[in-house]
Amino acid sequence: MYFCGVLVYTLSLCSYVLFHVRSLKGQLKTENAKAEGPSVDVLTRRLANLRQLHLFTLYLFGFCITFNVPNAFVTLGLAKTLPVAQYIQGLTFLFYFDTPIFMGFLLLHSLQWAASVRLDSFVRRRS
Repeated sequence: MYFCGVLVYTLSLCSYVLFHVRSLKGQLKTENAKAEGPSVDVLTRRLANLRQLHLFTLYLFGFCITFNVPNAFVTLGLAKTLPVAQYIQGLTFLFYFDTPIFMGFLLLHSLQWAASVRLDSFVRRRS
């Protein structure tokens, strides 16, 4: 649920920033006046906060992974040999579960990065 909330917030903030950069470009081309709406500094700070949220979410997810790794080594049975296959199966489940989440982090970070690059290029052109 938390990851879904971060996903929705990231999508909404990045689309908000990209929309306002596009509208600011249009206003500066036509009117050459000061644009209304949020300033570039506010948008930059919001993207910086989003970067921190992504980092916090990554650390939280890493904590959850490391908290569950010892459970992969808990086996039931009375076998006298090492149950290596069961250990590997438990770890494999964690890796299969973690792969889509990390891919989601990669996509969210790429979207935030693209919005930051667009905003920074707009600031450089404007100055």
